Amino acid sequence: MLSVIREDLKYDVLTNIFYKEKWFDKGLRLPLPFPYYYYNKEGIKFSIYEADFKPKKVDLAKECVLVFPWHREKMRESIKNIGKNEFVFQRTNHKAFYFSPVNICFVYNGNHSIGAGIGFKKGYIEAAEYDVTKLFEQVYTDGLYWYNRHNNQKLEDDLLDFRIGIIYEISKIKHHIEKDAT
Repeated sequence: MLSVIREDLKYDVLTNIFYKEKWFDKGLRLPLPFPYYYYNKEGIKFSIYEADFKPKKVDLAKECVLVFPWHREKMRESIKNIGKNEFVFQRTNHKAFYFSPVNICFVYNGNHSIGAGIGFKKGYIEAAEYDVTKLFEQVYTDGLYWYNRHNNQKLEDDLLDFRIGIIYEISKIKHHIEKDAT
């Protein structure tokens, strides 16, 4: 079921540019898919984004890559270009975070060309990989917001999409089952 939810999320956010005019041609600023900060039991503030990361090769045809193209003309041009040519990863333009073990990649630069690459199922990108398991004991979601598990206070970051919350909570359960089995 996780892969079905990921695919639904991936293509829904990609196709928003075609269906929801209100967001586009103005630029778009979205929250990250997972909280930037979280707090442990003692109230000490941490971030999964501040830890060292390793680059992860992400296949645009196979992975759940969340991309938010924001300019229709740029999207059209990228579709024309990638339709005729291969997708070529550009380290200076294509930027993303990959969150394991939930297996979600979030693009924050190069949205139009990466979006076309996803649509044509061509190419790969490299993303900074971060481990979401650090959040599992500290954070939960109700499908609308992120909360500190220890005091039930809402965190600063809103939940980007309820499906990310579903993926997160199922992945957390799966992680605990696998951890207990070892």
